[in-house]
Amino acid sequence: MLPLNATSLGLGDINLRSALNQPLEARIELTALGQTSIEDISVRLASREAFAQVGLERPLFLDDLRFAVERDERGQAAVRISSRQPLTEPFLDFLVEINWPNGRLLREYTALLDPPLLLDEAPAPVVAPS
Repeated sequence: MLPLNATSLGLGDINLRSALNQPLEARIELTALGQTSIEDISVRLASREAFAQVGLERPLFLDDLRFAVERDERGQAAVRISSRQPLTEPFLDFLVEINWPNGRLLREYTALLDPPLLLDEAPAPVVAPS
């Protein structure tokens, strides 16, 4: 029996670039890309059946998520996840499905969206008791 030389593609951790009540901007690094071209990779939100198989709910707001495979300024391949509408749910739990010529992968991601920082507001002055 000869060993098969199959390439394996991997997904890194999710890196959030947006906050609660903003359109989602997130990035997932692709790992072990090997000779696979990013044009041969498709990424999407997993089907309702896949969510059910792993025991996850698939709320309607997840349908707004958009997935794109691209290279960043360093040449690193990544999945960009975005939404058109602001996300009002602070907790995201979803399945990503990635397909390429040599395989298919499902991976669950959980993310907590923090409220945006209010950088323009100065802290209230502290008044010493008299």
